[in-house]
Amino acid sequence: MEGADAVTHGVERALSVLAIVVAASRAGGQTPSPRPYGEFRVDAIGGDGLTTHVGVGAVIPLGIYVRLGVDAAAGSTWQEKAANASGRVDAIGRFLLDPFREAPVALSLGGGVSVPYVDGQQHLRAYLTAVVDVEGRKRGRFTPALQIGLGGGWRAGIVLRASPARWR
Repeated sequence: MEGADAVTHGVERALSVLAIVVAASRAGGQTPSPRPYGEFRVDAIGGDGLTTHVGVGAVIPLGIYVRLGVDAAAGSTWQEKAANASGRVDAIGRFLLDPFREAPVALSLGGGVSVPYVDGQQHLRAYLTAVVDVEGRKRGRFTPALQIGLGGGWRAGIVLRASPARWR
């Protein structure tokens, strides 16, 4: 009988701990991270030629202050007086200085990798990328941002992010 009492007592403890965890998560005592959201962008990249791209991607929150953006973009690259189709995939992590929208304009700093492709090139080459974002007030469903940086040359972009109302 002692074995059955020990099992019953163990199950009661486990259920008590589970009830406390569920109650604490529903009480909102911890600040939850936002869910992933989309972004749309238009970029210009200068280096070995001039590239213009239109892209779409996802922003994945990695906690309160860090966002991972994964984007795919396509457009044209002008090199030596000829235009070629081009595209790229970026994975850039950003550290937000105002994740809760406490100021009307906010700054974030980031870095990652950019992998461009230009039609006719034989190989892909990844570039380390560093960016600075200045994000404005939310307008309707989107928050506009200006992104400048380095990665395969200079880069400048206009970004529209569909972030939640209380988060950047």
